[in-house]
Amino acid sequence: MRHPVHYGLAMLIGMACYGEAVGQAKRERPSIRQGNLKDGDMAPEFSLKDTEGKQEVKLADLKGKPVVLIFGSCTCPPFVSSTQETDKLFKKYQGKAHFYLVYIREAHPTDGRAIAGNQFQVKSPTSVAERQAVAKQFAERLKVSIPILVDTIDDQVETSYSCWPNRMYILDAQGKIVDKGLASPRGVASSAQRASTLLDKLLSSAP
Repeated sequence: MRHPVHYGLAMLIGMACYGEAVGQAKRERPSIRQGNLKDGDMAPEFSLKDTEGKQEVKLADLKGKPVVLIFGSCTCPPFVSSTQETDKLFKKYQGKAHFYLVYIREAHPTDGRAIAGNQFQVKSPTSVAERQAVAKQFAERLKVSIPILVDTIDDQVETSYSCWPNRMYILDAQGKIVDKGLASPRGVASSAQRASTLLDKLLSSAP
């Protein structure tokens, strides 16, 4: 017969271990934030460089045409699968709208919530140069046509746009948010499905 004191102690230890495991899981899985931006707001300004660290793009310089901002990283499988759809969108509206893929922090890095068998096995970059290298590899392997900008290593743009794990924003020619989509595993894919309708409307109303 199990002694009641020993049994109670075992239960307490078990509950403590369970609580620690839950706490660890919460720490390892960042919460998905939708942020305070809404349709009709001006999009937050940014200035980011490409994968080579040479060309710098400022949002303020893109006024005059609609802007499509696609956020994600190569360790997010749903985002990777959405690149075929967004590339088609880019080719359809190339020259009529600005398209940029903003490479943000990894969704499932090998040193975080890794996914077994993930197409991209990548450790969390610790510098802009490392993130640029990962983004370049991603673009080359998947033959991504959309120009890529790389977020700062302290995730300034990801924070201001609340775009982790992936998200698509569509802006009008003045930089105002027309559609901010959702930050979710399939955020880009769901936004891409309605993007043509929104872009056609923006282009038809252009002066």
